[in-house]
Amino acid sequence: MKASLISKIIVILCILCLISGFITLEKHKTYDESEQKSSKNIISQTNKVAVIELEGAIASTADSKFFTKETNASNMLKSLKAAKDDNEIKGVIVKINSPGGTVAMSQNIYNQIMKIRKDKPVIAVMDDVAASGGYYIASAADRIIAQEGTLTGSIGVIFSFMDYHNLLVNKLAVNQVVIKSGKYKDIGSGTRPMLPEERELMQNIINDSYDQFIEAIRMGRVERRDCYTVAKTDLKESTLKSYADGRVFTGRQAKNLGFIDETGDIDSAKTMIEKMIQQKFNSKQSAKLIQYNRKTSFSDYFSELTEYKSTINLTDILPTSIILSRKPLYLWE
Repeated sequence: MKASLISKIIVILCILCLISGFITLEKHKTYDESEQKSSKNIISQTNKVAVIELEGAIASTADSKFFTKETNASNMLKSLKAAKDDNEIKGVIVKINSPGGTVAMSQNIYNQIMKIRKDKPVIAVMDDVAASGGYYIASAADRIIAQEGTLTGSIGVIFSFMDYHNLLVNKLAVNQVVIKSGKYKDIGSGTRPMLPEERELMQNIINDSYDQFIEAIRMGRVERRDCYTVAKTDLKESTLKSYADGRVFTGRQAKNLGFIDETGDIDSAKTMIEKMIQQKFNSKQSAKLIQYNRKTSFSDYFSELTEYKSTINLTDILPTSIILSRKPLYLWE
């Protein structure tokens, strides 16, 4: 009887979730919940600012209508594209809490922020961690704000492979037979030792990806030119070269070195971007933050019910570099 009741509840929840796919409560959610009851007249007298969040490792993920996290890298990219084309949005705040991730997705997000920056001011706000690819993305913004204790930096690239050939051959007496079209076709295979010439090839990939990282920061921060009169800390070329060795630093250290512009939080970003919008668009209106990549339908609440895990998932305990192995990564872990 109890099992039957639970089954009925699950069916009802599924039906409600499906219905919510066609009906949403509102297009975007006001970031400040206390301001949700503002009248249309008040909203029309404010400059809307999209707050787009990034949580976790940066990587391409398969899209799922209900259960994909709104704050993952793929949805962040979609939200950035939407904010760029949304005429009601006058500025963008990207909120980053990420240790980094894959090179290509970091570059996709970086490039989209750079496009927005041409037309609208963009501020990056760092949370607990915005390292490696997280910093790569932030460097595309007009300004970067972080807490004094935020961990950032880790400018560099890592490429990881699992080497388990000793276990297979010496312990389990298992040998892999490989038929390939070229001598490098199985480069990085964990079933045999890596050859010196293969290591050199992979190191060249790392070096080139690293050069791309440095160039992105140079374009975003060393060579940035704008007329905004808000706080700005210049990053020198010599400092970039000296500290782009994989080390991490606190937000306060980053501020002193020029890797970020100001220490503060989301409220500091609101004050700053309000001034930037007023200068950019010659406007005297105040700013209103809109939480841009959060669903507002019933599927939000239903998704929360699915987050409980009765068993341990290996992806929760394995290092990110192992999960994303065989890829060059802008990652700190």
